[in-house]
Amino acid sequence: TALAFGGLAARRVEIRSDSRNLRSRAVAERCGFELDGILRNNVLGVDGTPRDTCVYSRVDALAA
Repeated sequence: TALAFGGLAARRVEIRSDSRNLRSRAVAERCGFELDGILRNNVLGVDGTPRDTCVYSRVDALAA
């Protein structure tokens, strides 16, 4: 995140995670990312069943 905002001048960084992957979601939240929303049934799992994706983001405070 520091590289994206500092060196690359990004204004937004996203993390996408399977909604059932609680550990990945916890990492995003611990790192200060906020849940923007859940994309329902947007991908298929390896077993062919639809899966939801959580979209987290952080926005550069200087760009806001």
